[in-house]
Amino acid sequence: MSKAHNITIPFKGINLIKIAEEYGTPCYVYDMRFVRDRIRRLRNNLGNDIVLYYAVKANPNTEILTLLSQEADGVDISSGGEFGLSLQGGFKPENMSFAGPGKSDDELREVIKNNIGSISIESIHELKKIQKIAEELNTNANVSLRINPSQVFKEFAIKMGGRSSQFGIDEERCDEFFTLLGKSGNCNFIGYHVYSGTQCLIPEALINNFKNTMNIVKKFTGDFGYTPQQINFGGGFGVPYYKKQGSLPVQDVCDALSDVFADFKKELDLPKLTGIIELGRYIMAEAGYYIAQVVDKKNSRGTVYCVLNGGMNHHIAASGNFGQVIRKNFKILNISHPDNKKTEVVTFVGPLCTTIDIMGSKVEIPQVTIGDYIGFMNSGAYALTASPLKFLSHPEPVEIMVTDSDKVINISSAS
Repeated sequence: MSKAHNITIPFKGINLIKIAEEYGTPCYVYDMRFVRDRIRRLRNNLGNDIVLYYAVKANPNTEILTLLSQEADGVDISSGGEFGLSLQGGFKPENMSFAGPGKSDDELREVIKNNIGSISIESIHELKKIQKIAEELNTNANVSLRINPSQVFKEFAIKMGGRSSQFGIDEERCDEFFTLLGKSGNCNFIGYHVYSGTQCLIPEALINNFKNTMNIVKKFTGDFGYTPQQINFGGGFGVPYYKKQGSLPVQDVCDALSDVFADFKKELDLPKLTGIIELGRYIMAEAGYYIAQVVDKKNSRGTVYCVLNGGMNHHIAASGNFGQVIRKNFKILNISHPDNKKTEVVTFVGPLCTTIDIMGSKVEIPQVTIGDYIGFMNSGAYALTASPLKFLSHPEPVEIMVTDSDKVINISSAS
């Protein structure tokens, strides 16, 4: 049984009930004041040698990107679509890193024409393709070697390296990359990209991962003679989605990374070397609520079901169908009656005709009545745009943003 959390609505000065009543539900609400403060703290803690990129895939709303372009140093993109959205948001191509398998010729041609800061090479074939496109365009392409490291870090909830993977070139086969790079006259070597995984809440594991990346770069620099301008360390900073998870002591992580990276630069005598941390989940997740309304309530053979007007079609992560091995409940709040001392155990489900549309299983929560607004915390990242919005053709949820001036703005794509 999942107990309710004694949650104080973290959006200071924001009346979520008023927003739900005015704009309707289901809806997402993003506190961009929280986002701004988090980014500024991160940048202060990282120091001058490490820059902060926002991972657009976490939440690509153009209004959010516009605000983030005033705070973050750049963006990590994974498609031509995200490239276009980032341009609309005010980011410059030279401050973008393009990663991900299966980049199309059209996508590569567009970013190369715009002199993108770096394209992370995921395979030998991709390097050949980029060389050909750059040669046809009579220009140069900025490329980084994405390495699939041999070491596995078990503390990362979602592992993207250390095993067979569609991401990057295996550490033990990178000599092929450098052999071909030497023959690719239209490719500028920018540096390295290592992304071992994400959703890590253990600071020691994050620091060990950063150190492992530096050790690989040190070895490759000596073995192959290519001097990097930058190292993209990926991200991996975790968010406490579920009960009993503690928050990541992010200042300790940033301080340690800054110190280790400064020593590394001195050791290799690379004073101009820049580090990149790319974060999406850590920047946006805790800044968001998903709010749905209870439209029905019933008891079926001992289980009390509260049916919501939105479900996994809007928020697949909360339903447990976005990478969870064992389903866990997000932190859930009865926004309409947060202080009701009378509690009950209910299962929240969405309106879809599928048994996997479960938004919260056996949740102990202040007593729920039809019409109550239910809030799912930590919903600012990998929520709306990761979800099967077209399934059953329900309307898309409204997206609401709260800015520094406490202004509430409808930022839905259809608005």
